[in-house]
Amino acid sequence: MKIIFLAAGSGKRIFKKIKINKCLISVNRKTIIENLIDNIPKTERKNIFIVTGFNKNKIINKTNKYKINFLHNKNYKNTEMVETLRVALMKINDDILISYTDVIYNQSLINLFFKKKYKNITLPIKTNWRKVWDIRGKKAEEDAETLIFKKDKLLEIGGKIQNINTIKAQFMGLLFIPKKKRLDLLNFLSNPKYKKIQTTKLLNDLIKKKMKINVIKTKNKWYEFDDYQDLKNFKKKYKNFF
Repeated sequence: MKIIFLAAGSGKRIFKKIKINKCLISVNRKTIIENLIDNIPKTERKNIFIVTGFNKNKIINKTNKYKINFLHNKNYKNTEMVETLRVALMKINDDILISYTDVIYNQSLINLFFKKKYKNITLPIKTNWRKVWDIRGKKAEEDAETLIFKKDKLLEIGGKIQNINTIKAQFMGLLFIPKKKRLDLLNFLSNPKYKKIQTTKLLNDLIKKKMKINVIKTKNKWYEFDDYQDLKNFKKKYKNFF
């Protein structure tokens, strides 16, 4: 299995304040991307790829010490997360674990994918997500997205919430793609509209096309850095994260 960190975007909302990529934000005396790499067992780090875009040299300089691999989304200025994911799929013919780099989590979350081999596209979902939104100081109805599942099957994701009580979990920015689904997914992404779309919207379209997507329910520690308020509240309210 290859581990892919998506780090092509600038994070415009928070960049205006901090003037660095979100993955280079310092938490616990390390950048977010370093914390994420440290979650990967040392024996598996040769299988790590970072897909860069904005400020790629700064990311490479910060992570070169791990002796990992790099890919580049040359069209990062005009594309979104799914195109960065496609860059990885084009180059890597293997089981792939995709991770955002504006989130932080602990090693036990990653271990879920080293302990078991999944047959379908699979994502962990955080069932106690409201606690994180309280720390972030966000109104769930305005900031969160729909995520509806039955047992271990994802039924809907990425929409506007109409009834907050129907939302039992949230996407965590991690996604497992088995090797056997790679070509199907690449064919799907040949549609130009996916160059400017977010991952949850892609997943919802895959569901509509009857592709089976599984979920893993978890309460693992996790946090998202979407804007400057998230960063301030993490440092102020989540001191027991590590």
